[in-house]
Amino acid sequence: SGHDLVGDCRYVDATLRPIADLKLTGGIRYDLDTVSSACTLSSYLTFPNGQSRRVEMAGFQTADSPVMRLEGVEEGPIYMMVSELYPDTVLVNEVETMSGKVVMTTSLSVVNGGEELVMVSHEVGTDGMVRTTIDGHQIWRLKKAKKEDGDAEGDKEDVTKDNDMFRGTTGR
Repeated sequence: SGHDLVGDCRYVDATLRPIADLKLTGGIRYDLDTVSSACTLSSYLTFPNGQSRRVEMAGFQTADSPVMRLEGVEEGPIYMMVSELYPDTVLVNEVETMSGKVVMTTSLSVVNGGEELVMVSHEVGTDGMVRTTIDGHQIWRLKKAKKEDGDAEGDKEDVTKDNDMFRGTTGR
């Protein structure tokens, strides 16, 4: 089992200008089963109006590929392609299921001795023709959740006490 991580986001628009009044908070959790090579990702995002979006993805690592595909536990419009860059980084492409287009790229890096996760996402779009554009950037800083912070579902439930925070995800 992994740890719940919670934090906030600095949002930067397509022209690289920070949007100071857009306050986003959220959480994430990766659970890895090294025996079955299964991975589950749970995350939530809370918008300034208090509404939340929750996502749960799951998949398996196969021996013939360094890339893992995570599908929505409930049917959804995206799937994720995930790859580890040992020893401390994971790369993610979020792909629109219907079109096959990458809609967001993300890098997650373990920092501060495993106490924090820095996650940088780039929202990918098009200019209406064929040219790919970057529509915005999300810069997240997430810390291990304390019981009072809640969990990756956005609830105030007990969080795991496993000390191997990213076992398998970062090669530790």
